[in-house]
Amino acid sequence: MKIHHLSALLAIVVGCAGGDAPRFADAEQLAPGGDLGTAPMFAVSRDGAEAAAWVSAPDGGSDGRLYVKRDGGAVVELRDSLGPIEPHGESPPKLAYASDGSLNALYVVARLVPGRRFPASALRFVRSTDRGATWSQPVTVTDDSTFGSHNFHALYAAPDGAVYASWLDGRTGKSTVFMTRSTDGGQTWMPNVRVTSGEACPCCRTTMASGPDGALYLAWRRVAPGNVREVVVARSADQGATWSEPVRVQRDGWVFDGCPHAGPSLQVDAKGRVHIAWWSGKQGAAGVWYASSDDGARSFAEPVPLGVAEFSRPAHVQLALGGDRRVVAAWDDGTLRTPRIVVRVSKDGGERWSGTATLSDSGRAAGFPVVAAAKERMAVAWSEQSVAAAAQHETHMKMVGPHAMPLGTVGESRVLVRRGTLE
Repeated sequence: MKIHHLSALLAIVVGCAGGDAPRFADAEQLAPGGDLGTAPMFAVSRDGAEAAAWVSAPDGGSDGRLYVKRDGGAVVELRDSLGPIEPHGESPPKLAYASDGSLNALYVVARLVPGRRFPASALRFVRSTDRGATWSQPVTVTDDSTFGSHNFHALYAAPDGAVYASWLDGRTGKSTVFMTRSTDGGQTWMPNVRVTSGEACPCCRTTMASGPDGALYLAWRRVAPGNVREVVVARSADQGATWSEPVRVQRDGWVFDGCPHAGPSLQVDAKGRVHIAWWSGKQGAAGVWYASSDDGARSFAEPVPLGVAEFSRPAHVQLALGGDRRVVAAWDDGTLRTPRIVVRVSKDGGERWSGTATLSDSGRAAGFPVVAAAKERMAVAWSEQSVAAAAQHETHMKMVGPHAMPLGTVGESRVLVRRGTLE
């Protein structure tokens, strides 16, 4: 994919401005003592409690462990008996508070298998009933096998107490979307449901949410005829047992012979409006886009550009909902030579958007932001490393070619967070 410095690009196109850029406090490291870390994630409970998680490993290696920090308190380390927890920014461990106050986590354990190009992956679930102090024994959520092609997952805790998981699965011979549901706090899971017979882009994350009427929504990037890579949304009215035909949200006809490692982000507000954001590599309109639906994802309004240019590296956008129709969008700006974390906010349910706030240091490569929002408060976390380290990693991945991929490493990455208000 051809990339140019921003000064050589067309002017950035942005959605209709709805006020000044949001303001944030200074950055601080999420992990205590300056520890290494990557693949951050947030969760916010109904009463506003915040939990954060990230993956670290001794000496920045591949022996990944999950670390959970409870509402600014102690950090708890989780290990899995099956192997290392994967430190993958597009497929990070997911957190979700359930309606009963329990904290849930879903993550991937990776294992090298002889003769297999990519590490085999196991999708594992754990639960804490004391706000993250102690955790249950891990449970596998897939029913075909423990290890296989199970990755790029989402975790969603519904208001009725059910917990849902979705992921990309290769058990049928091509990547497609599967999901399952638990009604007993993750101790057991329903038989896995294949959401669509179509092919999914094999390394772009899935995302889930539900509306006030109980409808469940699931979004992913599919592979349409002609190698068109487009974001779609499906809806279920029966708790995931059956799904509608996916509705296309991304309409630019972007053709790409590969996987960009950049899936969508989905939220549904209290009025039932479905909000979705994604990245497109379409030349001339490459970057981050947003759209909404007021009819249960049966149709979507015309997409709005949040930050696009002539060319863009893959960007990883995340949405969060605050109080009083606030919508927060954060992403790593791929239109720049060195990606930086940027944020825009809408105060009217996605109709208009603020100016852009830049959160990360221009001298470091930042990526994979995540967002937490509660009423008028918000926090954005991301992982970053030196430009030299990021370039070395990119070169290494290109040199691997058709040979077996190694286990992912934490490297020199650290996780930073900045907090702001949704005024």
